[in-house]
Amino acid sequence: MKAASDLLVSDLKEMVANWTPDGAATKNVEADPKAGIGAILTGMGSLSYGELAGERMKLGLLLHDPEEEHDCFSDNTYNSHLHDAIGIQAAYLGDYTKVDGTKMTGPSLSELVAAKDPALDKEMKEKLAATITAMQAMAKRGETVEKYDQMIGEGNAEGNAVVQAAIDGLVAQAKTVERVIASLELGTIELEGSDSLDNPNAVFQ
Repeated sequence: MKAASDLLVSDLKEMVANWTPDGAATKNVEADPKAGIGAILTGMGSLSYGELAGERMKLGLLLHDPEEEHDCFSDNTYNSHLHDAIGIQAAYLGDYTKVDGTKMTGPSLSELVAAKDPALDKEMKEKLAATITAMQAMAKRGETVEKYDQMIGEGNAEGNAVVQAAIDGLVAQAKTVERVIASLELGTIELEGSDSLDNPNAVFQ
């Protein structure tokens, strides 16, 4: 456990260093602003759609398999999913609230989109907020009613619906991300897909 914890701390320190003003990741994104913005939106859309809505959530819901929950040992899946959604929103809004409550803000994709298409920016912010609301409802259920593996269980119509609402929010915001990419004229960008969403029958083969 100590070795694993030390490795996690080391990896986090490396990530922090990479994203300082002079860090390797910062320099890579800023080297070509258009490509950098494209990378941010690709990450937002792919995490929303193929990764989170698809492989981490819809797959388990389709199979009703408790082993398909993301954090199967800690029973903390609903919080992991919620904070993934918060991270996606933060990437767009350019703000982040630290553990101690301190809020960090900076230039944002939202400002960039609003300058070109205010209605699209409003739509993007509304979609992100709707997903957070659905995720918060799922997290509240996880804290007060039943854990995530029970929510996705077969025959649990109410629990299934709570998870599906969060999935629907993620899918909807991914579609708006695609519109943002088109609006900013970033070229052809393909978001990560998922059989769970695009071809559910394949999941059972």
